[in-house]
Amino acid sequence: MTRTSTPSATSWQPLTLRLMLAQVLVLLVGLVLMLVAVLWFGPSMFFHELTVSGHAEEAARVGEEHLQGAFRKVSFIAVIVGGLPALFVAVLLSFYLYRTIGRSLTAFSSAAEQVASGDYQVQLTSPGMGPEFDTLASSFNDMATRLSAVDTTRRQMLADLAHEMRTPLASIKAHVEAIEDGVLEMDEETARILYSQTARLERLAGDIRLLAQAEEGLVHLQLVEQHPAEVVADAVASVHQEAAAKDITLTTTNSGSDMEPLPMDRERVGQVLGNLLVNALRHTPAKGKITVHTNHGADAVTITVTDTGDGIPSEHLPHVFDRFYRASAGREAGSGSGLGLSISRALAEAHGGRLRANSAGAGRGASFELLLPRPVRS
Repeated sequence: MTRTSTPSATSWQPLTLRLMLAQVLVLLVGLVLMLVAVLWFGPSMFFHELTVSGHAEEAARVGEEHLQGAFRKVSFIAVIVGGLPALFVAVLLSFYLYRTIGRSLTAFSSAAEQVASGDYQVQLTSPGMGPEFDTLASSFNDMATRLSAVDTTRRQMLADLAHEMRTPLASIKAHVEAIEDGVLEMDEETARILYSQTARLERLAGDIRLLAQAEEGLVHLQLVEQHPAEVVADAVASVHQEAAAKDITLTTTNSGSDMEPLPMDRERVGQVLGNLLVNALRHTPAKGKITVHTNHGADAVTITVTDTGDGIPSEHLPHVFDRFYRASAGREAGSGSGLGLSISRALAEAHGGRLRANSAGAGRGASFELLLPRPVRS
């Protein structure tokens, strides 16, 4: 449950006290300077103004010293009567202002401590101190939400990884124990099984590392101007032999008029297309067909891999990009690590694009659409 951070009753007092004392000191210095100016320079300036304004004779009859003394007395009383209440009101307002600031800072400090301790559910409310504090609170909440998402991803990934490692590790352990007990011989078939399970663990470790980097934006992309048609051709060529062996027709088509190159990481985009083609081959029966269509648009290039295979039931379609997704009609069923489509989506998003899946249902084929945006032209 989301909790709202609340400040303690005393943690803001030292800051408030220091700020208040500094403010009161400034006000007192100002009041003293005003008194000095009024009492020291005011009388002579007042007598001078009387002389300049044509009242020199009246001022002389009263006496300069008497006039200056009266001016000092009246001015002192006026400054005290007006200054002390003003100072009192200023102190009260300063106390309220700095108390509010102190509470807001304490709320931020308390929330930061909770986040540092691993509690990412804390949310700061707007302190009502202006747009600057509102922006700071909003940015902090966004940070906590993202940290929570990263932590959730990490925990789920560790749980999924432990689950996926259990099968190959159990197989390796069973074969090793059987060899030790003399039930199995270390022949070529046993070695092949142990090697395949070890390779599966190695592939799983590599895929989980790449997925974690991609989802957290840590994949360094080598963006170079590339012609999409060339990248597609390389990906298709890499699976051509497998398609021919399964008697699957593999074709490429193009549309659109803007054939300009696109900044992309050729290796990573090739990896995405390779994953999509391998999944299509895995779920397309013999005599089936796989089409790779590239649409060259003014704003984006869209590469769609369409197959005539198993299709994806509607209830499974929202989950095809989930890690280790292995529903019976899922696109990650088979001997893969279960991370291919998850990695592909993360790499597409790292390019600023997206990867979407579509299917009319079980047995009606599926299509995966990779959209890569073109940079904004100035």
